[in-house]
Amino acid sequence: MPLDTGYEPQAPAPADEGFLRCVRRVAEERAPMRYECLAPEPVCAPGAAVPRGSAHHRAWVIELWPVRDPATGEVVGVGTAAFDSSDQHAARQRLALLQEAGTCIGTTLNVTRTAQELADLAVPRLADFVSVDLLDSVLRGDEPVPGPVDAAVVLRRVAHQSPAEGEGVPEAAIDLGGMDTYPPFSPPARCLADGKPVLSGAGDPDFAAWIAGHETRTARVAEYGFHSVMATPLRARGITLGVAVFTRSSGSPPFEPDDLILAEELAGRAAVGVDNARRYTRERTNAVTLQRSLLPRDLPRQAAVEVAYRYLPAGTGAGVGGDWFDVVPLSGTRVALVVGDVVGHGIHASATMGRLRIAVRTLADVDLPPDELLTHLDDLVTHLSTDEEDLAPDEPYVVSGEIGATCLYAVYDPVSRVCTFASAGHVPPVVLLPDGTARVVELTPGPLLGVGGLPFECTELELPEGSLLAFCTDGLVEGRDRDVGLGLDRLCESLAGPVASLETTCDTVLKALLPKSPSDDVALLLARTRALHADQVAAWSLPSDPSIVADARAQVTRQLTAWGLEEAAFVTELVVSELVTNAIRYGAVPIGLRLIRDRTLICEVSDASNTAPHLRRARTYDEGGRGLHMVAQLTQGWGTRQTPMGKTIWAEQSLPAG
Repeated sequence: MPLDTGYEPQAPAPADEGFLRCVRRVAEERAPMRYECLAPEPVCAPGAAVPRGSAHHRAWVIELWPVRDPATGEVVGVGTAAFDSSDQHAARQRLALLQEAGTCIGTTLNVTRTAQELADLAVPRLADFVSVDLLDSVLRGDEPVPGPVDAAVVLRRVAHQSPAEGEGVPEAAIDLGGMDTYPPFSPPARCLADGKPVLSGAGDPDFAAWIAGHETRTARVAEYGFHSVMATPLRARGITLGVAVFTRSSGSPPFEPDDLILAEELAGRAAVGVDNARRYTRERTNAVTLQRSLLPRDLPRQAAVEVAYRYLPAGTGAGVGGDWFDVVPLSGTRVALVVGDVVGHGIHASATMGRLRIAVRTLADVDLPPDELLTHLDDLVTHLSTDEEDLAPDEPYVVSGEIGATCLYAVYDPVSRVCTFASAGHVPPVVLLPDGTARVVELTPGPLLGVGGLPFECTELELPEGSLLAFCTDGLVEGRDRDVGLGLDRLCESLAGPVASLETTCDTVLKALLPKSPSDDVALLLARTRALHADQVAAWSLPSDPSIVADARAQVTRQLTAWGLEEAAFVTELVVSELVTNAIRYGAVPIGLRLIRDRTLICEVSDASNTAPHLRRARTYDEGGRGLHMVAQLTQGWGTRQTPMGKTIWAEQSLPAG
């Protein structure tokens, strides 16, 4: 039964300009017309119910037709008939609001932004004030407990809106980010417990008790005259995420059941968007955590280069990618500089990145040349793609198809000052020379990892001491507004000039090339080269004669004395004696001996044989087999690396204190 509103609807005033224009047209064109308009609500009698219709206006449809003189047929007037179409107009407005909600709510995978979109859309077209409160677990991306929320509930304010001009929302009793506890009898808690929307207002005792229980809320209700409230749960996929509260203040009619249906529909659409954002937040957090656990936290100490780095995960819905970088100390004070990128985003890309980074470290420990290392890495990616084809399609976090990745591997030798590069489809590095000129290093491009069957080639570049190498992934130099070539040019420009510190240079480069929210992961690795000078390296060429061993020990002792390292002479003589003897017995000429003094003392013996020695357990009456075991016990590390001319056996020992 319709409510007795205590008034009779009144058509718009005759002075309405649009109405008068329509009257003139009917008189001039002698044809009927229809005029639709919105008129302000009439003032109600004291104590009367607020009339139905929109929040502030009533809709009218006025039919106009020409009135003719029966005798002459001339138009002598205009007839009008006004019809109250507020209900039809409100229905059209609701449909328009729902249609707009489909495009305006959930435009981003951001929980807070999605909640704010709901509040912005509903004010002032549905309510005078809207607030959205969520469970803290939703903001963390966690899975809330399925079903309704019981008893008193603690929620965090994530969005609110009002038609107030200027900054801020003065009607709000809770600040954004603040927590509020809703008692069980309050409309928000009731809707969360029942899982259904609740319509309440000034005549509801629970509403009055809820308002009275919060001092600031009491003041806001008194100041703005809030008298009608709808509380709608935000529920999606069977879980409760939070609550949206719609409020009308003095001067607006109370909410009706039709408004409650509309609010429920809007809240449902917003809940789907919030839940999508929550699920994305959870997956992205897991991916970032996995990725950061796989990236180096502290780069190892080494003497070849000074390094600084930056890693920035993508700031948009693209998800976390598979960018990585690494610095790997090698024998002979050399260092490997690595940067790579796995195609795709998400946990799958991060996990693949971790496997490739571990593989690169393992292959680097074998001391393979850059081109050979990439060949082995290419085989690994091919095997990984084959393994994933055998997984079930419904396996979590599995992305079907081949794995694609790029990688740039470089080895810098501070003795020769030569850097050797090999690229697998990766962005080339940029070098800044000490004279301030920057340019892109021209590499022989190789195929992406996983293509298989194609060769990789090395490029050697001799670098002056103090040169700066910049390695990066494509997220730094490629974007919607520029290609890789233009991005590399801008990288050169940002590097050109004096370099105060590498940390400052990293920040300068990122600021010059990146927007506030990068659309892809970014890895940047800067390396400033150092050099070992002649007074830090001593080398001798030895004949294949057992009698030369004693002379080699003597030369090493004299060199250590010149360096002030007499305390290291005893161990170094034993190491030299064993390694030179093995080279003469089992190796081939030419034989070389080299000492390197840096943070440690390194002894290297090279020969032309590719056969590498290995430790073995010597039996009681064996004449050999104890030398390498003794070297391993006396030094902090030893190993073998292959060279173009054969092999080099090295042993590293700590320098004497002081």
